[in-house]
Amino acid sequence: MAAEALVSPEPCFHCGLDVPVGSDFTVDLLGEARPMCCVGCQAVAEMLRDEGLERWYLEREEPTGVPAQIVPDVLEDSAFLRLEGDDRSFETRMAGDRVEAALLVEGMTCPACAWVIERALASLPAVEEARVNLIARRVRVVWRAGQGSLDDVVARLAAVGFRARPDAPGEAAALHASERRAALVRLGIAGLATMNVMTYAVALYLGAVDDMPAGIDRFFRWMCWLVATPVVLVSARPHFEGALRDLKAGRPGMDVPIALAIGGAYVASAVAVMRGVGEVYFESVCMFTFFIGLGRYLEHGVRQRADALSDRLVDGAPALARRLLGSSTDGVAAPEEVVPASRLEVGDRILVRAGESIPVDGIVLSGAGAVEEAVLSGEPWPRDVVCGDEVRAGSVNADAVLEIEVTRVQSDSTLGVLHRLIDRAQSEKPPIARRADRLGGVFVASVLVIAGGTAIAWSMIDPSRVFDVTLAVLVATCPCALGLATPTALAAASEGLARIGFVLTGGSALESLSRIDRVVFDKTGSLTEGRPRIERAEVVRDLSPETALARARALEANSDHVLARAFVPSGGIDGRLASSATTTGASACGVEDRRTVPGAGVEGTIDGVRHRLGRPDWAIGVAGEDTLADVPEAEARTWVLLADEEGAIAWFGLGDKLRPEAAESVDALQAQGLEVEILTGDPSRAGDRIAEQLGGLALTSGVGPEGKVAHLRALQEGGERVAFVGDGLNDGPVLRAADVSIAMAGGCDLSLLSADALLYRDDLAALPRAVRWARRTRRVVTQNFAWAIGYNLLVLPLAVTGQLPPWLAAAGMSASSLLVALNATRLRREGGPA
Repeated sequence: MAAEALVSPEPCFHCGLDVPVGSDFTVDLLGEARPMCCVGCQAVAEMLRDEGLERWYLEREEPTGVPAQIVPDVLEDSAFLRLEGDDRSFETRMAGDRVEAALLVEGMTCPACAWVIERALASLPAVEEARVNLIARRVRVVWRAGQGSLDDVVARLAAVGFRARPDAPGEAAALHASERRAALVRLGIAGLATMNVMTYAVALYLGAVDDMPAGIDRFFRWMCWLVATPVVLVSARPHFEGALRDLKAGRPGMDVPIALAIGGAYVASAVAVMRGVGEVYFESVCMFTFFIGLGRYLEHGVRQRADALSDRLVDGAPALARRLLGSSTDGVAAPEEVVPASRLEVGDRILVRAGESIPVDGIVLSGAGAVEEAVLSGEPWPRDVVCGDEVRAGSVNADAVLEIEVTRVQSDSTLGVLHRLIDRAQSEKPPIARRADRLGGVFVASVLVIAGGTAIAWSMIDPSRVFDVTLAVLVATCPCALGLATPTALAAASEGLARIGFVLTGGSALESLSRIDRVVFDKTGSLTEGRPRIERAEVVRDLSPETALARARALEANSDHVLARAFVPSGGIDGRLASSATTTGASACGVEDRRTVPGAGVEGTIDGVRHRLGRPDWAIGVAGEDTLADVPEAEARTWVLLADEEGAIAWFGLGDKLRPEAAESVDALQAQGLEVEILTGDPSRAGDRIAEQLGGLALTSGVGPEGKVAHLRALQEGGERVAFVGDGLNDGPVLRAADVSIAMAGGCDLSLLSADALLYRDDLAALPRAVRWARRTRRVVTQNFAWAIGYNLLVLPLAVTGQLPPWLAAAGMSASSLLVALNATRLRREGGPA
């Protein structure tokens, strides 16, 4: 009885075995929802239904009695599915009992593959989101933990013809290497076969003129067939598999006309050889396959290099860490344990020895030395760190033992977040790519219709030439060049931009950047270095400067604003005031109800009294006043006011240096025909000084977040496309309002980034280079489109009218695809003026 209670009364409709209680595997077959015992039977039943073979269930004598083995074999071979706990680093638990997994997918080669995968995964009831990154061959899936599992995801991918592996350190490189080796083998086979079969084909062409003996003619035909067969079975196999997937999904892609041309030409030639009469097209088959393979090999190389930065970020942080247990006592070091870096939590203390990589973001608790940050900053020289300094994941501890307190878990570290941002950008299709996909779909359908119409027309004109002309139409008009035109160019440009420190975090950023008319800079942290110092302090109440500074520090503790850095002990302040304020200590002031007001400052309660620190006209409002007294003399520095309910307490004059590359960068932007201006919330004369140093730029100062958004809207209503450069966090509303938004990595929390692009090396000089690169990319994509469409329109009349032989059609189409691919690869290198 107990055993019977574990199974449902109705058996599996596919195999006839018992269905476990609680199983929700069902398939709509023959008008009813039929129960299935496992995901394997479900997948096979769905495939039979989708292929229109449901009647098999009516005509079979009895159920198979064996569960479907296609998918379970894949699950059995996928050892990573059986990992538990911390070993499943490719899974992330999210809020709301949801799970996210990152998987690498083998066999994904084109946008059609990505479309099939997204639709297949979206059909799983538990899946909330499926996002495919074609460049990295990566898919990120989010599902509800109580309703699904990773097994379901992997099984679904297997059911539509794709194999998954975990996106763990080193796996992406291994997948790229494996695919590259396989592609090189296929290319080598096709290349060798093309050289050999062309030798026999030339002999056949000459023999047709000089009356070659029949026996020798048959020998050369058989040799052509023998040489071409491995090409069709090995080199062209991905095209046949891709075409089958596309047709099953009801969305014909580039592989459909390619497979029809190769398969049709091969079968017709084989029939001609066996019959001893008729044309053979083995040389066209081999040449066509070789050059298409060469184009895709070049495209794969470009995409792999474009994903190299993301791979370096994944592999930059170590998988293991030394976590300290307890504290050192009586000179005895605290015990340590080696744990997966993914298990570290905020507040844990870790030990990093000389030569080791830092696994997470943190603060140095003890030790002093230097860290190399080349992975993130690109700078080869180490940065000195002491107690209290921040260090980032992926940095290498050069020469000392450091004890570090974890401030961010691995997934939220600078490396982890940057990797997700890049992956997000690569997963989002820019408008130009979406237009290319739509155009490609129309082109494929048009090619198939035109080929069918040509076959019908020539069957009435000259039946002996039907196949010859139809094959030429299929080959000549195959939109391979169109399929390569956009993705190859975008991947090459993304790789080049990443090398100079400009990372795209939004799919449309590159196209939008190429069309901008004006660049609007925030001042603090964008044009300036973002390392403000207290240059002057004027106390206007009967308080010591040390007490006033301690209160200011307490209010600014843990603030994200760039100016708050001036008030931290290591922020750099006047020497005498620094030492005495440190003695007083910000910790002596307890702050309650702290609140940050964007564009104004920060307020909170200290010892029961409400305080404000920030823009003077706002800060004095805490005392119910609207006029300011004892205002310091106007100077080229930023003045902030500390006030409480009794009035003003102290003025702090803050100074921040202009970035050394700012003037040159602004000049370069203006040389490209762009208008440049400064938009800042700082009402002081510091903005005037910066504007003058940059050649008298237009300046709008004292503007809050709403005013900045209104300013950008006004420019856009005037017909301008605007790029805004800010700190990525405090400028969030303005960044979202701009046509393209760019953040400085040094001024923001990447996990809260709302910008379209990131200057992740904090180097403003990369911006004009990125604009020039974006314009070149748009120009190259336009060239590729023009060539791909123009070529097809040019050869179509020749092919339809029978004036273009299949071998010449194959050569022309192949040359067109290679030209487009090679033109796109130019974007890997920085060109001249746009």
